Amino acid sequence: MSFRNKNLLWLIPLCLLLLPLVALLSLPLFGLHWQGPGWRQGPTLDTFWYESGGCRLAEAHGVRLGGLRPLTLSVDSLGINDCPSQGDDGPLSLPDLPGLDVTVWALQYQDYPPFLAHLTQAGGLWRARAEFRDSELNGEYRKSNGRWRVTGTLRAAPLRQGFTGTARLQGDGQWPSGTAFDSDRFQGELTLLGQGLGLESQDNEESQGPRGDLTVRARWTGLDWRLRAALDEPLALGAGWVLVPGRELTAEGQGAALRRADAALEAHGPQGRAALTLGSDAERLGHGEGRLVLGEGLDGEVRFQWFEDRVAVAPFQVRVADPGLTVRLREPVEVPLAGEGEVALPLTAAYQDATLTTTDSRVYWRPNDMQWRGAVELGGRWQGYRLSGGWRGDAGPTGVHGEPARVRLRDADLDVTARVPVAGVTPPHWPVTASLEGRYQSIPFSAKADARRDGDTWAGNLSGRGGPLPELDGGVLTLNGRWDYAGQPRLLAGATVALSRAVRERLLIRPVTARLTTPLVLAEDGLHGRLSLDAEGLVAERWTLPPVTGEARLDGARFGANLRVPQWDTTLSLAGRARGTGYAGTLSGATPLRPVMSRGLPMSLQGGELSLDGNWRWANTLTLDGRLRGQDLALDWGSVQARDLDLELALGWDGQRPSLATVTPLTLARLDVGVPITDIRMDLDSDLSTWTVRRVQANTLGGEIRAPRLTWPSPAWQPVVLTRIELEQLAALQGDPAVGLSGRVGGYIPLRLLADSIAVNQGRLANETPLSLVILPSSGAQAMAKSNQAVSIALDALNPLRIDTFQATVDMAADGWLDARVTIRGENPQRNDLPVVFNYTHRENVLELLRSLRIGDQITDQVMTESK
Repeated sequence: MSFRNKNLLWLIPLCLLLLPLVALLSLPLFGLHWQGPGWRQGPTLDTFWYESGGCRLAEAHGVRLGGLRPLTLSVDSLGINDCPSQGDDGPLSLPDLPGLDVTVWALQYQDYPPFLAHLTQAGGLWRARAEFRDSELNGEYRKSNGRWRVTGTLRAAPLRQGFTGTARLQGDGQWPSGTAFDSDRFQGELTLLGQGLGLESQDNEESQGPRGDLTVRARWTGLDWRLRAALDEPLALGAGWVLVPGRELTAEGQGAALRRADAALEAHGPQGRAALTLGSDAERLGHGEGRLVLGEGLDGEVRFQWFEDRVAVAPFQVRVADPGLTVRLREPVEVPLAGEGEVALPLTAAYQDATLTTTDSRVYWRPNDMQWRGAVELGGRWQGYRLSGGWRGDAGPTGVHGEPARVRLRDADLDVTARVPVAGVTPPHWPVTASLEGRYQSIPFSAKADARRDGDTWAGNLSGRGGPLPELDGGVLTLNGRWDYAGQPRLLAGATVALSRAVRERLLIRPVTARLTTPLVLAEDGLHGRLSLDAEGLVAERWTLPPVTGEARLDGARFGANLRVPQWDTTLSLAGRARGTGYAGTLSGATPLRPVMSRGLPMSLQGGELSLDGNWRWANTLTLDGRLRGQDLALDWGSVQARDLDLELALGWDGQRPSLATVTPLTLARLDVGVPITDIRMDLDSDLSTWTVRRVQANTLGGEIRAPRLTWPSPAWQPVVLTRIELEQLAALQGDPAVGLSGRVGGYIPLRLLADSIAVNQGRLANETPLSLVILPSSGAQAMAKSNQAVSIALDALNPLRIDTFQATVDMAADGWLDARVTIRGENPQRNDLPVVFNYTHRENVLELLRSLRIGDQITDQVMTESK
């Protein structure tokens, strides 16, 4: 053998080794592609897929070759997609293959749940098994004679949540490989036996729906088929609907053409009752008619006729009583009984007073695809608003296309338009953006929301802006946050509603922000969530409200809030719940009184504690019933001082007027108006415009003050009774006493209490005990004696003086000027009991006098305090 021939012999094993490589490299020519070759106890491919016409029909991941005899393959996952048909590929024929053993751990067809699949083939005998949780299907096919057989058990619970029961499947037939499906050689029979089908129990046996047994039998030869189905017990369909046994369903046809159909079905549910009857025409094959009758909570009738290749539906109107929905087919339509076709759909739907009408509306379908094309128009009224809008385009599994959808609501106060562009609304995420613009009264507002679907959840962003608010300079409301929907709509934690800085007349409103601390969930019983509140406060010309913080909670029909003013140690709590057509609840609060709170008030708050608790109700108007308690309160009105005030008041608001009244008598330890008044006790009621005190009693100047009733403001003259007033204490009020007095006087003082003044009319005082008078040596008395000899004689006659009769008449005008007329009768013990009658008139501004006395006391107190 030549050297050259010897070298060619070495090329033979080299070519054998290269053949697999050449085969892999040539696969793309046949639509097969691969990625990531490797080795894991055998050759592996990370990805292997088949592509035709730009559509990836099948895609496998984790492919591993485990053996050659038989050819053993393991696939981690295999996805099979629906691709457009590339034309008639002819009858399906199984090739002659060596022994196979293929395991696919997760096989997924389109959007159905993945299942385990195992396929074997040896000598033309094909066997397949599919498993999904507790369900299993087994199939067998012999290529030599075309006989096939299938058996299996399907459990309802894993396949559809909320249902229970078992279905057993059994079938056999013949299909010679390479035979068309419309050939008479393609034949078979399938039987489905459902046992205990129904709604799964959630809590106890009483909560489960009825369970029934269902039998379905189907036979076919080529395209000719027959079907029989029977139900022996009521069967729960979900959402409260139950299918009750009726006449057995029988049907036969050829391909998609229906020749005969007879049935009587009835279902009951929360919304009402639906009864369907089908009947064939005994004289004409392939003809029949049907009727769907709705009753109880539903109302309407749908009549239709069916032929071999189509169903003709007559115009109808059906109504759902709750929530008041009506659907009407305006014209008769014919629906082809075919795997591919189209039908006009002239529908009008009405919800309460709102209507939706379709125009140029058609539905197109083909295997695994359905498309609607046309236009919808909105009209009528919704919640009292005029409704308008519409959209034109098409929608289907591939997405939504057309012009932007538009909806407008308007009335005298509101005018808002929503606009939704549909460009780009395509699967799998169906992203969409909506914008909102309008006005409420004079307030303009706008909002924007976007949405995107991920699995079973929709989510997106939400933002809005409104304002400025009426009568405010500034005051713009903004909303920002994220939302999602997975069975229930939620506004996620972190979302905020904020009011910007604003000015109302001379009041500055600092920014206010409400922020969600938990998701805000819209459930059947209302909103659920938590939020925080931060308000920077208010600033006016003469007063300030410091920052306010708090939190609020929403629990369906219940809600509550807790507010705090940290700089004042003030707290306020509110709780409530829905009740009837309104809301009702409780409120409580507490605060110490501090001078810092007094800015801008007509009084100065010096100390004490206030607390509030009560009940409130809202039903078109607000009503309030509460208790206000005060302890050890200290208040100043200029130089007037009130100390140790204790009170318990009943507060009320009936929607129009406020009210307050003492529960227990109000007590005040000391009131200094220039003349100290102590141990004050009274009952009080008011509507904040008129104040009335009753059973007033107090101590002053060693005696008592009493009044049965005093009302302010009031034009009436109201008496105040004085008893046992000590003249010694009265004289001590003088800064430089000129006389010494002793004894007690009393009387009554008629008062007229106007809004800004006090007047006295014919007040009378008289002695209750003998009185005494002594003129004290003072510069004033000496000057009077030296100035006039008659005055000197009179002073000598009065000093000293035992007084047995004292009478005084007092009048005081609203400006404070007092006119007093005094008559004194007595004896001078140092002049042999000389009888003395002394008439005296006096005029002085009492308001100025009291003011000077209060100022004098304050100066004295300050000097004494500093000297210590």
